[in-house]
Amino acid sequence: MKGKQENHIIDILFVIALFCIFALSAIFLISVGADIYGKTVSHMESNFNQRTSFAYVTEKVRQSDVSGSIGIGSLEDIPALTITQEINGNEYITYLYQHENMLKELMVRSDTPLGPEAGQDILALSNFSLNAVNDNLYHFTITSQEGETCSLYVSTKTTGGDAYEE
Repeated sequence: MKGKQENHIIDILFVIALFCIFALSAIFLISVGADIYGKTVSHMESNFNQRTSFAYVTEKVRQSDVSGSIGIGSLEDIPALTITQEINGNEYITYLYQHENMLKELMVRSDTPLGPEAGQDILALSNFSLNAVNDNLYHFTITSQEGETCSLYVSTKTTGGDAYEE
């Protein structure tokens, strides 16, 4: 009789051990899946921010592709892409620049002095550099807050930018 009772206890212990192994395996798989999901979301967000910043700058250049309207200037010693346009007889300048880890845009009348803090935040980034390769080719470099750096060349159909800067 004792042998049957010992077999019963061993059977129960085996089932409990098997259940514990299953539960630990499930917890391990869930934690690995959550880690992979977190990394994927982070990578997708970084990729989205870079593509969006490039698309934004490119679209601004394409919208304003009029001879002499696009150039590289500065807003209080901060390098900026400048887009000049005339609206109702007044000249306006749109500045695209990086200030306080943000890509910013500021549109003002050419005779209105405003500082870089007045611009509208577009996207978070750690660096935005630009230079004119020739009269109609611009080179942009954007570094995300995660430290990923990408470059982009944008060509205008009309000429009229600044000369090559190094």
